[in-house]
Amino acid sequence: MGASKSFKGGLIRLASGLAVATAALMGSTGGAAADGIIQWSDTFAGVRYGTSYREPGSSEDIEKGIFQLGHVSGWTYGTNFFNLDILKATSESEEPNKDGDGSAQEIYFVARETLSSAKIFGFAYSGIIRDVGLTLGTDLSYKNDAFNARVRKFVVGPTINFNVPGFAQIGVQAYFEHNNNRFAKLAGPPFDPSVDFDPTWRVDGAWGIPFEIGLPFMFKGFFALTGEKGDDAFGDATTTELLVETALLADIGPSVGSDKGMLYVGLGYQYWLNKFGNDPDVTGLDGTEASVPQLVAEFHF
Repeated sequence: MGASKSFKGGLIRLASGLAVATAALMGSTGGAAADGIIQWSDTFAGVRYGTSYREPGSSEDIEKGIFQLGHVSGWTYGTNFFNLDILKATSESEEPNKDGDGSAQEIYFVARETLSSAKIFGFAYSGIIRDVGLTLGTDLSYKNDAFNARVRKFVVGPTINFNVPGFAQIGVQAYFEHNNNRFAKLAGPPFDPSVDFDPTWRVDGAWGIPFEIGLPFMFKGFFALTGEKGDDAFGDATTTELLVETALLADIGPSVGSDKGMLYVGLGYQYWLNKFGNDPDVTGLDGTEASVPQLVAEFHF
C-alpha cells in the first residue's frame, strides 16, 4: 500500500513538473513575436486587499494583502496563462508563521496551457461557441504557517470558449493533488504528512467581460468546483469545494493621463466553501468558509 501511494505521488509530481516545463517553454516564445508565434498578450500587476479571509482551524477573520502578477497570451496553437500570487497576513496574531516570529506568507503559482482545436485542426465554430480546446496545467505553492502547505496540483481536460465580448470559458478536468501537512508530521505515525489525494474531477470557468457606463468597465473572475478527493492526512474524508473570485473594475487610465486598458480599480469578492476540501461537520474545524469583500487594483503593461 505504501509503495503504491508513493508511486502515485511520484506520477503526480512528475506530471506537474512536465506541465510547468511546457508552460515555461511556451512563455519563452515571447521573443519570437516577430515570427507570428505570439499573436497577442496581456501582462499585469495587481493588488487585492480584504479583512475577512479565513483559514481552516482558525476562528479569526484574517486581514491580508495579495500582490498579483499575471500574464495571458495567444500563440499559434492556443493560449498561455500564468499567475503568481504573493499573500501576506497583516497581523502576526491573526495568522502567525510556523516559527511564531512574524505573520504568515504564501506564494501560489498557476500555469495553464490550452490547445485550440480551431487553430490546430481548423475547426470552424458558430453561434455561442468560439472554440473548444484541451487544457493542461499545474498549481504550485508554499506557505510558511503552522500547516506548512506545499500544494502540487495537475489538471487536464476539455475547455469551451464562448463567443462573447471579451472572453468566457468553462472546463471539465481530471484533478490530481499532492500536499504537505506539518500537523501530521508533529503527530507522528501512523499519520503521514505527505498527502497524495485521490484523483477527482474539477469544473472551472473564467471570464472577462468589458462594457461601458460612462466609463469603461471590466467584469472579471473565475470559479473552481472540485470534487471529493479521498481522506486527508488524519484520515478525515474530504468534501466538494467551491471557490469563486470576481471583481468589477473601472478603467480609470484615460482619467489620469494613461492609455485605455492600463489602470483598473474597483471592488472584488471572494467566496470559498469547504476550503481545501475540509468538511466542518467531519473535521470540526472553524474557518472553512470565507466571504471576503476586496479592494482591487490592476496595472496592465
